[in-house]
Amino acid sequence: MGKNMPVFSLVSYLMGYVVILVKGKSPEKFINLAFSNGIVLWDITSISKDKLLLKVRLSAVRTLRQVARKTHCRFWIQKRTGAPFLYSRIKRRKSMALGIVIFVLGLYFLSSFIWLIEVTGNHYYSSGEVLGVAAGAGLKQGILKKQLKAKKIEKVIQNRLPEISWVGITVKGTKVSVEIVEKAQVKKEKNDIHTHVIAKKTGIIKEILVINGQATVQEEDTVVPGQILISGIVLPVKKADETIEKGRTAEEAEKPLYVHAKGIVRALVWYNGYGEAYLKETGQRYTGRIAARLSLKIGSEELKIINSPDIPFSKYKKEVTRKKMPSWRNFKPPVELIKQKYYELESYERVLSREDARQKARQKAWVKIKKQVPEQAVIIRQETDEIAGNKEELVRIRMLIETKEDIGIEKVFYF
Repeated sequence: MGKNMPVFSLVSYLMGYVVILVKGKSPEKFINLAFSNGIVLWDITSISKDKLLLKVRLSAVRTLRQVARKTHCRFWIQKRTGAPFLYSRIKRRKSMALGIVIFVLGLYFLSSFIWLIEVTGNHYYSSGEVLGVAAGAGLKQGILKKQLKAKKIEKVIQNRLPEISWVGITVKGTKVSVEIVEKAQVKKEKNDIHTHVIAKKTGIIKEILVINGQATVQEEDTVVPGQILISGIVLPVKKADETIEKGRTAEEAEKPLYVHAKGIVRALVWYNGYGEAYLKETGQRYTGRIAARLSLKIGSEELKIINSPDIPFSKYKKEVTRKKMPSWRNFKPPVELIKQKYYELESYERVLSREDARQKARQKAWVKIKKQVPEQAVIIRQETDEIAGNKEELVRIRMLIETKEDIGIEKVFYF
């Protein structure tokens, strides 16, 4: 049933199913007889020696009552899930259902528009000036995302505001970010600090914008960490009919310039993540019961304020909090309030379906990848593969994420 689990889950939802609690001296006999009668049970979880939690389709509940009588067991419905129950609730609450539908459609409709516009990187021009030019080019709050022509708006902003050397517009949800690089930023850099822009990770170059310096790579080049992308050593390139730059002698014109390299280099970068999940989980969890002790310590003496003579739990996690009185000048009062909390723990065993285990393993893989991916990176592609292994009770997932991000970082050099 593992390969057809999504289909099975869909059919079960459409037919309706219930979560039941079975209690009896031999719940195993209950399970065996149910299977013998052709009743499908799944997500069977043992709570104790005489208690089981499981799922069964709604149509089999009546037959299951006969099984319960024959095996001297009883069961109680804990939860009802599926289309029949949803339909029943909708019939009872038509106005609420209509409201939910309208709300969801409204959210979908509103998510098609641009509602927030943010300007970053601007110093010479105010955000209002940039937004004013952008609005004239068609970027304003309330426009449809599909009507946004980013390249056209970028050109208009750059042409209307001459102190801007580069503009980048990105859309995330209902928010548009207008990233600005001003010429004034480059002019403010100290001339005596010479830097290269180097790669901080492996990738394939997709975009390169040189603000200051000389590019050493081009689009589609594969680069490795530490490789120079934009050099701070600008070599002279003088044509035969080119005049010497004003203020420089012929000898100086033949020498390289040492500058503070600056630019944006976007590349495709890949990240790998791995996650695994067992089909049968065991562990400890909180029950919600707490015991507390409170005492006041003065010097070496401890006065019990709230005291439980015996901790009422066999398994627990202890948490101690100490609060000292504030010191005055050089005097530290030898008084502190000690609060001890004991959180009860219980052992549990949980059986997962293969699809649930896959989902859990995927989530673990994604969490590991997310720690590596920078916030400004744009995810281009995602691949997920299940790794075959010898252990059938373990599901392994490998995830690959492809991003597009700025991989440049400045590095000082000396000569």
